[in-house]
Amino acid sequence: MGETRHVLLINLGRGNQQLPPPGYNPTTYLLPDGQSCHTHIAGLALWWWLERSGRPPVSVLFACTDVAWQDKAEVARQEAHRLGLAVDRIEHHEQKIPRILEDVWQVLPPLEEWLQRHGAVPGHPLTLHLDITHAFRAIPIAHTWMSLYLQRRGLIVPGVWGYGAFDLNAKEETPYLDLSHLLDLAQWAEAVRAFRDRLDTDAITALLDPLEREARRTAVSGSPSAPPPGQLGAVLRAAKAASAAFRAGLPLEVGVETRRHLGRVTADDVRQAASALLPPHVPVAEELFHHVESLAVRDAAKRNAKMQLPLDDYELQRQLRLVEAWVRADMVDTALRALRELVVSRALLARGTPPTEWLQRSPREHITNLLNALADCPPSPLREEERALGTLWWELRNHRNPLAHAGMQTDGVDLGTVRQVLEGRLLPEFRRLYGLSEVWQLADLSETPPEGDGAR
Repeated sequence: MGETRHVLLINLGRGNQQLPPPGYNPTTYLLPDGQSCHTHIAGLALWWWLERSGRPPVSVLFACTDVAWQDKAEVARQEAHRLGLAVDRIEHHEQKIPRILEDVWQVLPPLEEWLQRHGAVPGHPLTLHLDITHAFRAIPIAHTWMSLYLQRRGLIVPGVWGYGAFDLNAKEETPYLDLSHLLDLAQWAEAVRAFRDRLDTDAITALLDPLEREARRTAVSGSPSAPPPGQLGAVLRAAKAASAAFRAGLPLEVGVETRRHLGRVTADDVRQAASALLPPHVPVAEELFHHVESLAVRDAAKRNAKMQLPLDDYELQRQLRLVEAWVRADMVDTALRALRELVVSRALLARGTPPTEWLQRSPREHITNLLNALADCPPSPLREEERALGTLWWELRNHRNPLAHAGMQTDGVDLGTVRQVLEGRLLPEFRRLYGLSEVWQLADLSETPPEGDGAR
């Protein structure tokens, strides 16, 4: 991967016409790390700070009207020179004062062209820093949202969104705020949703890994304010393990690997760690923990963990949550397969199968044969709930088979219809029947049912 390249966009408005160019009061800007810079133009303070913090911009674009630039250009260059900044990096593009929406849209093309001219391409983004202190009208909002758009296109990584909180009546230094942390809130919420809906950990990893590295570095340095190590890292490692097993369609491995990485981390542990590492994001950190915890088995032995898994309501409800997650992720075949095994496990639980036997082939095949008999050759008479279980199994089996053997048949598979049936009928019916233990005992069926599970 190449070296990170930075660019800086500085907005300039009309300023105070009663003041000499550039029309802004001089002040001492106090930067986030405690450094200070005295200047008329807040964006130059940001540029000065970027240089001193190892992020020198390869280009500095002033965005303002041509009239404003004629008034401010020479002063801006002189001030940049005074601060020891490379004046030859300064560029300018004209912006209209936005009076209609089309004026706002006109901001984007020259911005995108400028980025591409300096090497921004999808997969190799520039880090874009903004100063919106002296911006006018809708431009600050436009540039921040356009930055988000350009990030999604892979052209930029958001840098500092700088704002100098100048108060004419205040005598002290002017705080220079980085508003990009507002974007962090949205990114964290989106990342947690991606995990909740698809068990996608890429966005969470990108956000949390740097924080964990900084926490470890701080702990090594012996800082008394070092945050509690490990808890968020354990959640992230568990999420990654769950994601890999989830994509492979492995309900037991999801639970075992998640518990092994999560260990006994609690919601309180996560709350304390998040409060130290990322205070504004405590709610989303807690939400991530609860999603990860909901996927984990109760206990995971160090060896032969699957053989020691108990068959109980906790485990079956966990697997049901996984089926629902596979549906949300549009992994219809996996959801049908897992629901089929869940139906078998529910019957094994009702029939009192010993904990050491419920994952063995023989008892599962026996239950499968009983369910096939209930679906294909039901005894008479049957209670309504027993007939409903037979219908559930028949539909589940017959919707799964075309997917399981899609390369061996001429009929097409309508995934949309299958998902609708799964989400709208099969899952609700399973939930309705779940608590009726006597139905799952299959007590009225012949003990010598037809062989096979009805699948090719």
